[in-house]
Order: sequence, then C-alpha cells, then structure tokens
Amino acid sequence: MMDIQELKLGNLIKISPRENEEGILFLTEIQHSSIIGEMLVPRQGYHFRIKFDEIQPLELREDWLIFLGFNKSPDENNVWIDSKNFIHFKLSPFESGFMEEGKVAVAIDSIHQLQNVYLALTGEELKADNC
Repeated sequence: MMDIQELKLGNLIKISPRENEEGILFLTEIQHSSIIGEMLVPRQGYHFRIKFDEIQPLELREDWLIFLGFNKSPDENNVWIDSKNFIHFKLSPFESGFMEEGKVAVAIDSIHQLQNVYLALTGEELKADNC
C-alpha cells in the first residue's frame, strides 16, 4: 500500500479498485479514509472516490514525462528537461531522478514523487496544462 502522507493535491496516481481494473487520477481531495480525484484514463473527466488501499504509485514512463511538460534532451541519453529548461531528470530502468552535475542527486520512483520533489526544488507545481 502507498504512503498516504506522500500525497498532495494535484498528484497523479494509479488506482486499482478491482482485479484487472486500473485508472489514472488527478488528486483533487484527500479525506479521512479516501481520496477524490478526476479521472484521466480511462474515462476522462469522471470524478471518482477511492479508498487508500486501492491507490498505487504511477510508474515513471516517457509518456507521463511528456504529459507533464518534459522534453527529451537532444544532447544526453535518458535525460529529460522541464519546460523552463531548469530541471534535468534521468529516466532509465536502472536509476531515475533529478540530476546535478551529471549524476542523479535525488532518486525518484514514481510520478507523484516527481511532482512533489519538483515543487520542493522550484516552488512551482508540476502538472499538465489540462489538469
């Protein structure tokens, strides 16, 4: 089960309410024993309430980095740059995270962690334009 203390409004998370059912939510409210989010996949715009034990971290993937405004670096393999050309993020099967001086300085395992650390580093939320 995910650590609920890590979640912030605006985070993207994966839900799995039943076996073989998954969705991606934009977190809009955190309540005592559940969260409310706006679904992005599969039924965009649908508001959904889900229990904490049905929440999972959303895995790091290229399509989610693009969705959040990152672009692949033309110079460095596996490196992505935010829309302000400020943050460099390495995405690889072996090690992912924010980079400083050519090395991963802050390891990141999921999209909500990426969003939260980006906020801590820049003071700005990392979210898609349509969220």
